[in-house]
Amino acid sequence: MTSKDKILQAIKAAQLDEVALPAPVENPTVYDDPVQKFSDVAKAVGTSVLEATNLEAVKDHLLQTYIPEVQARWSIEKSLRIVSTLPEMENLAEQIVDADLNPHSLEDVDIAIMAAQLGVAENSALWVPETLIRVLPFICQHLVLLVAKNQIVNNMHQAYEKMGLGVDPFGAFIAGPSKTADIEQSLVLGAHGPRSLAIYLLSS
Repeated sequence: MTSKDKILQAIKAAQLDEVALPAPVENPTVYDDPVQKFSDVAKAVGTSVLEATNLEAVKDHLLQTYIPEVQARWSIEKSLRIVSTLPEMENLAEQIVDADLNPHSLEDVDIAIMAAQLGVAENSALWVPETLIRVLPFICQHLVLLVAKNQIVNNMHQAYEKMGLGVDPFGAFIAGPSKTADIEQSLVLGAHGPRSLAIYLLSS
């Protein structure tokens, strides 16, 4: 018997008894103003949150304020590579339309602009389902996510009810920029993902 067979045999012999699922939470946390709570929590973890009436307002702010601020804050002198999965951003960003695109070709992306399906007030997490390129929201230096205000729910229980199970082949809850303090207890931004996260809350 090979080592592999022994391991598999041991796993089969160690089957645990079935355990019933826990009872549903009877009174999950809800807020008088989920959008305000979402914004407050997001800002507390280092996210930039802005409100916009529509996509044109978002594009204006990106061009006139956000992009210049990113260049100034992070001392970027070169032209930024900006990409987006949103057709509405075609005049502002390079469009990502090919699902077979080599992920390595995105290694120099400075800003990625994408849409989130919903947001969660209690932890400011945004559900971002896979859109063409799975690696995009993690490989970019700075991430911009758009979400409608009416898609902000109170808690994770409501989030799972809204998103359903098994609908998206892949997705991630994203909250705040990438941060780690594992090395010498020194806070590092961008170690495992974007250095910054900006969220635009859309009224329509």
